[in-house]
Amino acid sequence: MRFPAALAALALILPVSLAPAQAQTGIETPSCSAGSAALDLGDHEEAARLLRECLDAAELEMNQEIAVYAALGAALLAQQDYQAALEAYNFAFAIVETRGGRMVEPTLYRNRGIARSELGQYDGALSDLTLAARAAPDDTLTQISLGVVYQALDRDAEAVVAFDHVVRLEPDWIGAWINRAGAFLDVGMTGPAVDDARRAVELDPADGNALNMLCWTLIQDDRAATALPLCEQAVAAEPDVGAIVHSHAAALEALGRMDEALPLYRRAWQLSPDDPEITEDYERTHNP
Repeated sequence: MRFPAALAALALILPVSLAPAQAQTGIETPSCSAGSAALDLGDHEEAARLLRECLDAAELEMNQEIAVYAALGAALLAQQDYQAALEAYNFAFAIVETRGGRMVEPTLYRNRGIARSELGQYDGALSDLTLAARAAPDDTLTQISLGVVYQALDRDAEAVVAFDHVVRLEPDWIGAWINRAGAFLDVGMTGPAVDDARRAVELDPADGNALNMLCWTLIQDDRAATALPLCEQAVAAEPDVGAIVHSHAAALEALGRMDEALPLYRRAWQLSPDDPEITEDYERTHNP
């Protein structure tokens, strides 16, 4: 995915809680109740510290221990500490499974799936997210995360379906349209991709990610001249995002303005050296 709007990151701006409802510990031990309160207030670093203290200090019943691990996983996931979050969720699942039970809370499957996806464990992520979607099909964050995983697994048609669900759930969120536009490009449907990107710009004409998606979809639709002003606006809004600078360079190259494109390809690569498409274009244009 070469677009600057990383899908999972976009998902986190939605009003969707990372913690399941029962992640409130319900335990009167000070560190346990304080950790739960810190999580409610969005102080994720403090919540993680207190919840770890709770696990070390409190005598917990099985359901309480599961709740604390779930809350800890949510705090760590919000901090983007994906490995530690995965370990916390795995502990919660293990407590249930070693007692012969099976986890039923879909939010825990969703959150563990997100952690696995961010760590590149796509098969495990797909398993978790599929179970979450089966139990809660209208959870936006689950559907976004499914789309991300399907794209990573090159199951592009299924990604379109997941992001189509997101559009129907969150039609006023620009990320829904950006995500589906990217999925449409992956299956070669440039016309619908342009339409979705245009809708994202209509919702927020100043958003650099939306402008860039419209710029990029128009380039893919062989309309670089139409794309160029949008690319320029996107760079003005987000001058330090490699993918946005790369789109601007691609539009200039498509219009035969290679002298202007070359420094932008270099700049894009300097900003995002780990992006394979940006690196490929930099090497193609600078090391012929």
